[in-house]
Amino acid sequence: MEKFSIIMPVYNKEHFLKDAIQSVINQTINFKRCIELIIVNDGSTDKSTEICLYYKEKFPENIRYIQIENSGPSVARTVGLDMISNDVNYIGFLDADDKFSINALEKVSRFFRENSVDMAIIPIKYFSSQGIESEHSLNYRFNNRNRVINILNDYKHIHFYIGGVFFKKAVYDNKSFYFDKTLSYWEDALSLNQYLLRNHCYGVVNDTYYYYRREEQGNSLVDNSWYSKIRYSFLIENGYLKLINLSIELYGIVLPYIQYLIIYHIKLYLYKKNSEILMSVLSEGELEDFIDSIITVLQYIEDIYIEEQDMKHYYKEFLISLKKNKWPLKLETILKENNVDQIIIKKKKFLGLGIKIIGYYSSESYILSKKDYISVKLGKKVMLCHPKDIQKKVQIWGVEIRDFKYAGFEIFIPIHRLNIQFFLNRYDGSIVELNSINYYRRLIRKLGFIFKQKHV
Repeated sequence: MEKFSIIMPVYNKEHFLKDAIQSVINQTINFKRCIELIIVNDGSTDKSTEICLYYKEKFPENIRYIQIENSGPSVARTVGLDMISNDVNYIGFLDADDKFSINALEKVSRFFRENSVDMAIIPIKYFSSQGIESEHSLNYRFNNRNRVINILNDYKHIHFYIGGVFFKKAVYDNKSFYFDKTLSYWEDALSLNQYLLRNHCYGVVNDTYYYYRREEQGNSLVDNSWYSKIRYSFLIENGYLKLINLSIELYGIVLPYIQYLIIYHIKLYLYKKNSEILMSVLSEGELEDFIDSIITVLQYIEDIYIEEQDMKHYYKEFLISLKKNKWPLKLETILKENNVDQIIIKKKKFLGLGIKIIGYYSSESYILSKKDYISVKLGKKVMLCHPKDIQKKVQIWGVEIRDFKYAGFEIFIPIHRLNIQFFLNRYDGSIVELNSINYYRRLIRKLGFIFKQKHV
């Protein structure tokens, strides 16, 4: 009978710990015969200790427990790995506020029996106590089927989180996988990808889930990491650059997989909330060091792996410009021509025999000047939109990359002219056709709904 060892580091998770432990106990494979749960209490100060001891007493043959001084997840997981029994076949990882689908270990066990690969993962589904669920953005790798991924061929199939990862025990016995104890964040990404650089392949197991808790208050290790200075220059130098250097050492190049992985993670620093935290946490000198570190990393990244990321175009242009033009950036060096121009409607209101529309022009490549204006075409008639101030700007690391000051407008459209085509009239005389909006269909649907409600 094949046996699993599940390693769970615990630090102050009293509200969620029972669910995590029960998700292991309730697996479709027999808990008492097939599973050992190794709980490493990483210096918890809440009721987590009581919960751990309760389960340890209830299942003394299946739950192995140790309490250590608070040392971080990397150390805690390493302690757990050293406690694995000799008769274990597979090792898995579960955080104390997450949980497995009831069939997770059964699916993984079957996959390992049917495929010659030493590492396997299951898809992640975010969930919250409020019942909100969503798929992880990397779940496209599963594509509704089990398979083996080779990172030398499938460079977009990146992996960087330890929850829901499973190894054959031989991997640990051969010291092919270990955690870097110097990192308190991204240590799992570094360890996993050091392994993948040397071994190339991992399996994806479909039709089950690793449930990753994401609460609205955002108090997870990942959320809190943004307020730690370790998340910035230290991580880049001891995480990103370690992978870059290992790839060069093994292959003579930075593999596309590593380039795509690093850019996928770097883009998180650009987003509004994270950028604002970054600016509040780092001193002026630390910010300069961080940006210098990013620029160093970008020299190893080809533009194509930036352009392929799922993010707004101006983020891509920011990174490409940063790579080529250094710091500080100027707005005009970031802009690049493209066709992503559109009208965004902020507010609409039916007034008498028409509709009042308030909106703004949005582009990832062009910023409206005071001399530009928006017009609409209603049949053969053209109407100019009235300018309206929009207090919206986009900044990254203190650099303004978008200003919507002259982009706002309002217009009243007669009810018999609700099929609207928008245009941008540039000060140089050129005209750009934008998106169209058909309010006839929306009005008909609305009237149909009202009629239906009255006759129910």
